[in-house]
Amino acid sequence: MAVPRFAFLVHPLVPLAQRLMGARFGRPGLALGLRDGRDPDDCCELARLRYRGVEGVVIGVPWLPEQLLADQEGALRSMQRAVQIAGPVSHVGLGSVLSVVAGRGSALEALVGIPVTTGNAATAWAAWRIAEQVRAGQKVGVIGAKGTVGRALVPLLGADADPQDLREYRVLVGTHTTGGTVAPDRLGPGTTLVDVALPPTLSGPPGPGVTVLPGERLPLPAGWERDAWGWVFHVAAGYGINHVYACLLEPLVAVLEGRGTAWQQGRNLSPDTVRAFGDAAARHGLGGFA
Repeated sequence: MAVPRFAFLVHPLVPLAQRLMGARFGRPGLALGLRDGRDPDDCCELARLRYRGVEGVVIGVPWLPEQLLADQEGALRSMQRAVQIAGPVSHVGLGSVLSVVAGRGSALEALVGIPVTTGNAATAWAAWRIAEQVRAGQKVGVIGAKGTVGRALVPLLGADADPQDLREYRVLVGTHTTGGTVAPDRLGPGTTLVDVALPPTLSGPPGPGVTVLPGERLPLPAGWERDAWGWVFHVAAGYGINHVYACLLEPLVAVLEGRGTAWQQGRNLSPDTVRAFGDAAARHGLGGFA
């Protein structure tokens, strides 16, 4: 019997990470900075993971964020090639800026004929639960409340949307998809920023007394397996060796649930969908936070 599988597509955030992808792929031109990574054949497998009988294949799409935003048709071609490289899969997940270009999952799904999910439901769920842990009854402000994740978080948290005076808040959630939107001096000492923006919300290092928590970093569950490159991927992606980002769990949970549609596409994400994803994740041992 075939092993159920999903693909998760990722991209580098900075040129150094793009060069590291080139080294992993055995692409000297990309590794030396002589290629821009936009050829669809520059895509390649990064790592594999397995959890409860489901295999995940992480495929690198070596486009930088600004390249993805500037040439979405070209990005779509590379994303389609990445799915082909992954082999037979029943779901595809999109990481970081890949989730906001080319129809936010819908255009790729039309090309590959299988559900493509953006990771937004899982991201919102993780940010919601982490913010609830740290708020201790305090009011919360959501930065980027007009975006897909931010709009869902405002009612879930009973939060204020895009407040002007951020120093009034001891708990903030950053959700912009492009990041770098807030000057560090706008946050006062004692503030906790739960950040799911990539690149990060702050345009520089946090000020004294400001704590930044990765808003979608979750502890690895028992039984999580990965190949040798999986360890490298977890570290290079910023997960650390014992954590995973929530967006990677979205296609995994879809496969575990036997779901026939994506958890989320486009710009709309309801609080009910976020709750439903969280319930499904918990059923499969993925509801822990630490």
